[in-house]
Amino acid sequence: MPAMLLAQEKILGTEAQREAGKKIYDQKCAQCHGEQGDANSVATPFFRPQPRNFTSGIFKFRTTASGELPTHEDLKRSIKNGMPYTGMPPWPEFSDRQLSDLAFYIKSFYPDFGEYGDVQPLALPKPPAYSDASAERGRAIYEENKCLDCHGNLGRGDGKSAPTLKDQWNQPIRAADLSKRWTFRGGPTRADIFRTFTTGLDGSPMPSYNIQPPEDQWALVDYVYSLGQSDQPNYATMAAAKGISEPIDLSRGKALFDNAEAALFPLAGQVIEPGREFYPGVNAIEARAVYNADEIAIMLTWHTMTADTLGHNSPLLPAPPFDPQAPLAQGGEEFSDAVAVLLPSKTPEGVEKPYFMFGDSKNAMDIWFADLAKDSAEFFIGRGSKSIEPAGNGGLSLVSHYEEGEWSVIFKRSRVREGGLSFEEGAFVPVAFTIWDGFNRERGNKRGLTSWYYLYLEPMHKESPLAPMTKSGLLTLVVLLGIVAFARIKYSGKA
Repeated sequence: MPAMLLAQEKILGTEAQREAGKKIYDQKCAQCHGEQGDANSVATPFFRPQPRNFTSGIFKFRTTASGELPTHEDLKRSIKNGMPYTGMPPWPEFSDRQLSDLAFYIKSFYPDFGEYGDVQPLALPKPPAYSDASAERGRAIYEENKCLDCHGNLGRGDGKSAPTLKDQWNQPIRAADLSKRWTFRGGPTRADIFRTFTTGLDGSPMPSYNIQPPEDQWALVDYVYSLGQSDQPNYATMAAAKGISEPIDLSRGKALFDNAEAALFPLAGQVIEPGREFYPGVNAIEARAVYNADEIAIMLTWHTMTADTLGHNSPLLPAPPFDPQAPLAQGGEEFSDAVAVLLPSKTPEGVEKPYFMFGDSKNAMDIWFADLAKDSAEFFIGRGSKSIEPAGNGGLSLVSHYEEGEWSVIFKRSRVREGGLSFEEGAFVPVAFTIWDGFNRERGNKRGLTSWYYLYLEPMHKESPLAPMTKSGLLTLVVLLGIVAFARIKYSGKA
């Protein structure tokens, strides 16, 4: 076989390999990336970012220099690992041969792979040990390279340029929230972050960097790494309310919740009913709660690119039907940010809960609502998305604050509500949350939401284990002494 043909087969695979890859592609990939690899498919309008157009020859995640094509292993890795928090799932069930066949077929969509596809990966060094001193130096480099213009002062994706960012296809794109490493599509490890800095993300506003000396580039890696707490989100299934003895003074703000455990919950777009939101502006919300003898307070925090406090918002606002052909509308001053706590209107009997889409005719839902363009809370009762009734403020108090890309909103209410839901010590109360991102023009049923979770009111006074242990020990001693006495009486006459 001629050497040139062998070289081409190394890059593009054999006809049999491409045909095997095509079978996988047609079954698993064409619905999003299109039959011709051009991302022209029925699914494309429903994703942000949109599926990759393979005919463009532009690939974000590579081990090659900026502007170069990816290696064969780069394509395999992207297929296997997927892209976190996008419509691209991981495919760990594919064998190495299947991954390779699929990568060969994907290359066939871009003819230049034949001429320029024999690319070599960059020589990427192994990570040195992490140190706080290196991360501290990295902060200065973060500022020097103007990373905060897009990613914000604390890396929450709220930089001054963030609202204006667009990709090479003129589609709006959001700067990464560097405090959530698990959302990094190129991977969350320090080695992954170094590679992303070195190669850049082609097709996006994220350039490549060659910071010298190399120790300074690692310092920037360490600073970015220090902004997050984990490579995994560690989502909770329950929020625990901490019992306290002092009054719940909302003027203390976040300090009121210093001893309350944080619980992070994922948000997804509401895509079940009209008003669908296929790409919500917020992907997670953190909850903390405290209570005393009379009241309960819930603090919600989340990261968002902008604080939209102009305009208005409400669960009652109509949301237009999703139009897959319409351009993505963002910004403006018509809609404000908003958040709601969702609770059953009455303490559930058994496991049945209201339908999480604002309740149902059988099981109503309490909606604690905060339009963050206002200073007060509103209270609604929901019996379905089309049956939401205002009900005053439900005895709710509210404070809110936005700083450095983060909203914090605190609701307070009496623990007991006559004829309604009460918060009993030691009880598990179903709870869900929903957020409206004003920049994303979310309102009404166009929103991000969680599923049902639980709010557990930890007992204020936990019984010391010494008392039951002592009681059990004394009871055991009495029983043993009784057995010994019985045995002595029974066998004393036989001695």
